[in-house]
Amino acid sequence: MQSFFKNLTSLLISLILATLVWAAAINEQNPPREDDYGQNIAIELIPPAQGLVTTDKLPETARLRLRAPESSWLDLNPTKFKATLDLSKLPAGFNDVSVNVAASDPEVEIIEVKPQRVSVNLQIEQAITLPVQIEMMDTPPLGYVSRVPVVSPETIVVKGPESLINQVEKAVAEVYIRGAKETVERVADVVIRDRDDQLVQGLSVVPPKVKVSLPIEQRFGYKEVSVSPVVVGQVAPGYRVSSISTDPTTLTIVGSPKVLSAVAGFVETAQIDLSQATESIQRTVPLNLPNGVTVVFPDRQEKGPGGVEVTIEIAAIEDGIILQRPVTQQGIEPNYWWKASPERADVFLSGPVPQLQTLKASDVEVMVDLFGLKPGVHKLQPTVFLPDDFRVDAILPDTIEVTIGLSLTPTPTSVPSPTADLPTPTPILKATAAPRVDPN
Repeated sequence: MQSFFKNLTSLLISLILATLVWAAAINEQNPPREDDYGQNIAIELIPPAQGLVTTDKLPETARLRLRAPESSWLDLNPTKFKATLDLSKLPAGFNDVSVNVAASDPEVEIIEVKPQRVSVNLQIEQAITLPVQIEMMDTPPLGYVSRVPVVSPETIVVKGPESLINQVEKAVAEVYIRGAKETVERVADVVIRDRDDQLVQGLSVVPPKVKVSLPIEQRFGYKEVSVSPVVVGQVAPGYRVSSISTDPTTLTIVGSPKVLSAVAGFVETAQIDLSQATESIQRTVPLNLPNGVTVVFPDRQEKGPGGVEVTIEIAAIEDGIILQRPVTQQGIEPNYWWKASPERADVFLSGPVPQLQTLKASDVEVMVDLFGLKPGVHKLQPTVFLPDDFRVDAILPDTIEVTIGLSLTPTPTSVPSPTADLPTPTPILKATAAPRVDPN
């Protein structure tokens, strides 16, 4: 028996020593490390018991200091942790609550949590009912007035901590008219304000939005009318009136209701003479107003006979022409010759009739760019050079075949291309009459 126990003791000592050696070897291969974890951990909030709320700004994330084997560090991510802040069992009043963090990896030891504890003030939740007041953030246009708004629903419920509820004075919905001249329909947010007209944050509003209907009507003795310019005379031959505009396009006039009822929705300007005009006209023109009627100026809030700025755009009548022009070149090497196929191109132009009547064929040039091109056959798109008043509608053909060769003579020559200008064509103009404006 003594021999057995002596051998057993030796066996146990050997086992312990082997375990220590094994642990030392493992520890050397996978040593533990203590360090701050580099990512924030989201805190799950367990809300307080029913009837209690808090006004405190609670932390949303926590920082951790950990001790773990190197292999566990390599496998860590935020989903391996669960952080909670449990308010469910706390009474009303001030409380210190621990932030609890658990790790799914048993090899990970949580050394420190920041923040470790949070101070929470729980208050009894209260609810009050308030009527919704409408606050106009701007005013109706000149000559219009707003009537009593209709709100749906007319009241809302405000919930929150007792300390915030005690600050509540009114519930307000802000409405913008934004120049509307008829009933405004808006969906507006409800905001809560205190006695100093400051916003009260941290409250629950049910419902958070209301529908507002705000009638907008024209004032008695006011009328909104459009402006109709009166033009007489004819512009110069070859020109036309392309547009007529006024600034402003509408006006508010004021007068007796009887006189205003006779105004048919517009007022005319004084006559504007267009006789032989070739350029656009811009000027301030007085208005022809009935007796007893004046214009209300929005910017100056005063009345007067009024005047509007009239802009009459006058443009030349356009037509088209076809010119056949020789193909020229630029950039060919001195010791090369070239040939274009075809040697001429048809250029379709359009522009003002008066300028078309004086256009010369030599004013238009069709050119191909031969810079850097070597002997051979090239397909090139030509460029048309012409006066600024004209535009190219088309060129036929739109691709020119150019053959380039090496000159064999000591003095470089080029294969001649016909360069003589064609006789100046006479444009065939469309019979386009200038618009006739009825002064009445």
